[in-house]
Amino acid sequence: MAAPFVTLTSEEMNEFLEKDVFVHPESIIGKCTLIGYGTNINGPAFIASSKNAPVTIGKYCAIAHNLRVRPRNHYPGFVNLQDKFQNRYKFPRLDQIKGPVSIGNNVWIGDNVTILSGVTLGDGSIIGAGSIVTKDVPPYSVAVGNPAKVIKNRFSKKIISQLININWWDWAEDKILRNKTFFETDFSAYPDANLKEIIVD
Repeated sequence: MAAPFVTLTSEEMNEFLEKDVFVHPESIIGKCTLIGYGTNINGPAFIASSKNAPVTIGKYCAIAHNLRVRPRNHYPGFVNLQDKFQNRYKFPRLDQIKGPVSIGNNVWIGDNVTILSGVTLGDGSIIGAGSIVTKDVPPYSVAVGNPAKVIKNRFSKKIISQLININWWDWAEDKILRNKTFFETDFSAYPDANLKEIIVD
């Protein structure tokens, strides 16, 4: 059976670039992977998506070297743990899939991160270098370690609740340009800010 992932061809790479997406040319990306506008995968990545285990990456994500996304695992209940052996004798498949992997919008992922099956990374979250993510990460939080655990929120609860409803990554370019103040404000220093008073429609 053919592998559910392939190295991107130059034509496929051009399609990504037309969406203002950069994917490192040494990456291996499954065909059931969706990558949002403006996202950069700056180092080689391995994303083993498949029809039964799709992977979605949102807009304007910053992804460092050696991301590995493993939306499928081996079921440990059978005596044998090798796919090739199961296939040779037509024994049951070892697939264990907890669900698709979803990486939100404007997520920052450090070097050497592994994301496992069924995980959702919330919008605006940060995953520290070397982390292995086995559980969901809330929006605008910072998670690190093996297994990754949330160590803090990027902003106050008031700021986060406002940001969740804004979805600035969906703004047209002219609106982004009108909102220089919004993008230049350090909201960690202004926990009680009212974003409606700052955003220009």
